[in-house]
Amino acid sequence: MAIFKEIQSNNINAGIDNIKDNKKVSPNIYHNTKLLLKLYNKVLWRINNSFEEIEEDCISFSGKRLDELLHSLTDTEEFITEARLESRLQSIEDSKSIINLIEKALLMLKSYPENGERYYSIIYKIYISAYPYSESEIIDYLCCSRATYYREKKNAINLLGTILWGFLFPNFMKEIKSIKLIQD
Repeated sequence: MAIFKEIQSNNINAGIDNIKDNKKVSPNIYHNTKLLLKLYNKVLWRINNSFEEIEEDCISFSGKRLDELLHSLTDTEEFITEARLESRLQSIEDSKSIINLIEKALLMLKSYPENGERYYSIIYKIYISAYPYSESEIIDYLCCSRATYYREKKNAINLLGTILWGFLFPNFMKEIKSIKLIQD
């Protein structure tokens, strides 16, 4: 939790200025962003499989499809406990929220005026594409040296991390808090 407070206190423009000036960005931002990108395709796969598993569970336990079961849950008690189903659906929703934040950050990265599209291409080809490019394929695509590739990859991850943790995530947390206040 302390990392989020540290990241929230940083100004996104200061983070971008640090990247432009090749100053050091918090290693936590770089590490967390890289880790999140590595998990991106796995989370997408899990979301898709979770829906299929829930559908199969519903059919095997109640003989009804998920949408039919959801309608009947309000009327009668079924074999699948409402709490279990709600927990699984909430987990899927949480994962989708994370994916949406990453996709929003990627769009912001792409529209960034200095190398935004190039940085987006690097991240997309390494982490987002269903068929990731090899290092040599990306170097050929970018027409650059290996050292330039690594420097630009690091800058791309740092900029994406600054957008994600310094701008989008704090706004997301504010929205969550306001939704909780409305519900209470």
